Amino acid sequence: MKIITCAKKKARIISSAGSAQIKRRNKGNQNSLKKLWYYIIHWSHQRPCWGAFCVLLASVLILWAPLCLLQSSIVPASTLWAGLLVGGLLLAMGLIELFAPSHALVAGAIGLVLSLISLITVLGGFGIGMLLGVIGSSYAIAWKPEKKTGSRPIFWSVFGFSMAIVSGMIVLITRGTLAIAAPIVGPYTTTTGRVECHNIHAVPAISQVDHRTVVNLSHSGYCVSSNIVITQHVLGKTFTFTEASAIARGITSETVASHTALEKATNATLSAANGLKSDIDVDVSTDVTAQVMYSNSESATVTDVSFSIS
Repeated sequence: MKIITCAKKKARIISSAGSAQIKRRNKGNQNSLKKLWYYIIHWSHQRPCWGAFCVLLASVLILWAPLCLLQSSIVPASTLWAGLLVGGLLLAMGLIELFAPSHALVAGAIGLVLSLISLITVLGGFGIGMLLGVIGSSYAIAWKPEKKTGSRPIFWSVFGFSMAIVSGMIVLITRGTLAIAAPIVGPYTTTTGRVECHNIHAVPAISQVDHRTVVNLSHSGYCVSSNIVITQHVLGKTFTFTEASAIARGITSETVASHTALEKATNATLSAANGLKSDIDVDVSTDVTAQVMYSNSESATVTDVSFSIS
């Protein structure tokens, strides 16, 4: 009996020691997590963290279209490399703000300019990228290292001035004074009341977007279009762009299917040697509905633009 009692006492001592060890280990883990959290908070307070994250997200949105089209060798280089250059530099400015906060003012100023330029190179990452870039860069400019915080008056002054510039650029675009490069990654649907294209060369091909869809790959010198409605589905939402008219140069597009009410071609030649190829000097079409994988233009001048999400 005495032996059993001693064994039970010994078991209780071992159990208590094990419980104490587990408690110490848990307490040590909690202390480590608290230290890590404190370090993260302290680190983020030493730099314009939220501004840098906005700039980094903006760079991803601005780079999205050029990176999607990078695999294709048929995209005009002026559009592709302009988008990659602006997005890449904006990404670099975000990293500088995050890891070299002493240069946040210069990086923020450069990032602000790049965000504004993105509107006419890659449509500003659907506008959202440009807005995030302006907000993040404005915060980096307003951030004061000695106070470890941002100056609200400076932030709102820079942000307001930037929005005034954006508004002016939009006015110039809608009036046809300022041209924009407009890569659109599909698939999307476009409906046009009237379109007149010059120097068209079209061949059947496999889409460079998904590498499996059969498309009609066409190159046009320039096109004049009116009453254009572009519809694209993104993340369960329908984005609709409506334009009264557009003049685009250096257009490259992949069309899956199209329907035209009336078409008139001038100096048209067809060849069926390696698939149906066509060369047309001038093509005038009315009431055109097309399903497009992607379209890219070296420059575009549009008027009376409206945008909606449903």
